[in-house]
Amino acid sequence: MTRPPEALETDLRLADRRQRQQFEERAYSPVGDQEIAAAIFAEVERAKRHGIMFASLHEAYAVLLEEMDEVWDCTRMKRRERNPLELRKEFIQIAAMAVKALQSMPNFTGGSV
Repeated sequence: MTRPPEALETDLRLADRRQRQQFEERAYSPVGDQEIAAAIFAEVERAKRHGIMFASLHEAYAVLLEEMDEVWDCTRMKRRERNPLELRKEFIQIAAMAVKALQSMPNFTGGSV
């Protein structure tokens, strides 16, 4: 018996939400270099659901800019109002998207680096 497309989409969203929750629980409290690297790697792996590589430099730039805008939102807050876990999450996502951009370099330059 095949499932209707709506059910499959719901399953994917639930799986993505669960994966995101697990990632947030373990990745947003890194202390040392290894924990930070592991958090970045976990975010890179999670982001592969949306494509292994960026299709273009424009896409990479737009994604990185969006993540930077989220840090800018935190920057404009008063220090005592900033959520350290949210800020850490954004920096991890910036690093992960930079790694993804590096992995996508052949799509940007017309050949391997």
